[in-house]
Amino acid sequence: MIPGGLELTATDIALKDATAAAVAVDKQVYVARIMERAQSVVNDWGNSEKAGFIPLRLVPHLERLGQGRAGWPHITRALAHMQGFELFPLPEVETDARDWMTQVGAVSTEAAEIVTKICASLADDQRVCAQDVKKHGLLDDAEQLVAIAVQLLTQLRAVSGEQ
Repeated sequence: MIPGGLELTATDIALKDATAAAVAVDKQVYVARIMERAQSVVNDWGNSEKAGFIPLRLVPHLERLGQGRAGWPHITRALAHMQGFELFPLPEVETDARDWMTQVGAVSTEAAEIVTKICASLADDQRVCAQDVKKHGLLDDAEQLVAIAVQLLTQLRAVSGEQ
């Protein structure tokens, strides 16, 4: 319980943790200057013992500062997970890069690889367990498949004019 009787929920704490990761303790002074806030305010944004949260309109500015760091964009990723979404970056699309057979082939190949590995996992005991996921690299394969599908989706949107 924080002063004033307010109790933070698990969701609140996840947002606090994501904000702390985005700020990084060693950069609080820098972030405070950039955001034109007191360092104590910036500290409160990521402190689960305090009630204050970063204003939503400042999130893009803060996350831009942490671009490229592991887990980036921290707050956006946490919000997506809370709503039941996974976050993948949208690729750059070149207007003349429309090799559909390459796109379709990549989706087909990656899907076939992961299906083969899942079937191999199921073959011995009719289940996929954590050991199977690690042994066969299923997480990496699934992320690669989604990334390829996102590339295809982005390409289709570009061609259709729907962004």
